[in-house]
This record gives sequence, C-alpha cells and structure tokens, in this order.
Amino acid sequence: MDQKTRAELRKINEQEKIERKKRTKERDKVEKNYQKQLVKEGLSQKSRKTENDKYRSIDKLLTKAIVVVSILLVIVLIIVFLI
Repeated sequence: MDQKTRAELRKINEQEKIERKKRTKERDKVEKNYQKQLVKEGLSQKSRKTENDKYRSIDKLLTKAIVVVSILLVIVLIIVFLI
C-alpha cells in the first residue's frame, strides 16, 4: 500500500487544482473563439444583449403584475375591514 504524507498529498492536490484551472481556462478560451466564429458566420442566435433585453422585459412585466395585485389586495382589505 502506497502511503503518502500530508505534505505530499497537499502538494498533489495543489498540482491537480492548478491543472484543472489551466484546463478550464483553455476550454473557456476555445468556447469563446468558437462562439465568435459562429457569430461571424451568422449561425449564432444568442447574444448577451438579446438575453439581457429579454430578462428586462420580463422583469418589467412581473413588476407591473406585482403592483397591480398589491393594489387589488389593498382594495379588498379595505372593503373587508370597513364594511
């Protein structure tokens, strides 16, 4: 059985962590280049701007719905407690 000291295990773990970071960084770089290539070719439909615009419009709609429901709730409570 191969037993290692804590220092050796820590060193191995740190080395693996560094390698994982390098792989992740490289993968992100490749994905970014691929996405840029798709945008240049006109095949990509998603972009940050369109995604953010969608979320903003949904956020506005939900905010309006919450305000309307709150106002209706206040009206109902006023009617119930005053009558």
